[in-house]
Amino acid sequence: MICMGIGMRYSRHQDPMSNVIRGIALLTVSQLVNLLRVALAALIAFRMTGERLYIPLMLEIIQSDIMTFAGMAFLFMALLKWLRLGDGWILAIGFVMNLLMIPLSLVIETPEAFWPHRILNLFIVSDDALFPLGSHFVFVAFGYLIGGIYPRIRDKDGLSGRVLMICLPISVIYILLRMNVPFPMLQAYIPENEPSLGPDAVFVCLNTLILLSIMYRICRITGSGIPGFMKHLSKHINRYYCVSEVLIGSSIMICLIFEIELSMGQWMAFLFGVLVIVVCFLCIECNARYIHLTLTGLQGMRRVIVYTLIWAASLALAFYALAQVTDSSEIISQLV
Repeated sequence: MICMGIGMRYSRHQDPMSNVIRGIALLTVSQLVNLLRVALAALIAFRMTGERLYIPLMLEIIQSDIMTFAGMAFLFMALLKWLRLGDGWILAIGFVMNLLMIPLSLVIETPEAFWPHRILNLFIVSDDALFPLGSHFVFVAFGYLIGGIYPRIRDKDGLSGRVLMICLPISVIYILLRMNVPFPMLQAYIPENEPSLGPDAVFVCLNTLILLSIMYRICRITGSGIPGFMKHLSKHINRYYCVSEVLIGSSIMICLIFEIELSMGQWMAFLFGVLVIVVCFLCIECNARYIHLTLTGLQGMRRVIVYTLIWAASLALAFYALAQVTDSSEIISQLV
């Protein structure tokens, strides 16, 4: 998310309307991924078997996915740019939004009704919200800020040294305190839960500065620059995400439909992960060289038609799945 903010700064098209177009495109890509990842296969399985366990899987067509967050972040950044706010104000708004999530997450209960529940997840921290705009936009704003500052700094070697000297001790002390001392209004620190509220958000930003400085130093010491595979990952990061999510989601659905039980030890999971990366690379390269299929690159009426079809299919599937629900608790209790 911080790198996305940096990328916004370096983009050739930074006007509000360009951000709006990019945001709508990312939201549409997210819907297509949700459709192909689980929901469509769950619809087919439900029609074939009539098993009700596939209903919540169909309803995963509407969720606060990270790609959905990216689209909303572009739209919100477009609004802030339209208001002509400076980088500092954008970051301040991001931090205020983040801080407000702490009391709101304690007082707002997750609604049982499907649409209020899923819409709330897009903005506010709740029981099963993945990447709400309110808590995570601060990282985009932070990246946008440092993306504007960095090109103006001449002594980048000195900068990396100062960042490591100042931020690394603070980060070490904070993580020791956070893991051993209860913080008011904050849950226990569990790294797997990706803590991101209040001081934890500042900690994430500090850690990112440390990582960027370390990577800069490594590139300077080795003199080899960025390895080719890293450039490929960076250039096609959205494609890697989308293809991998579809591969993993469809694999899970195949195992579920055909009742295949897998014992995924550490080595099997590692090998499966490598296989997914290799298949992603092959799909991306095959598309770039021969097929040239792109959703975000569509223009004019073709873009309008394709985007409309994706959203229409998503809403139709959501309403169809909801029509099969007889008890709202059936959705909440079986959320994936």
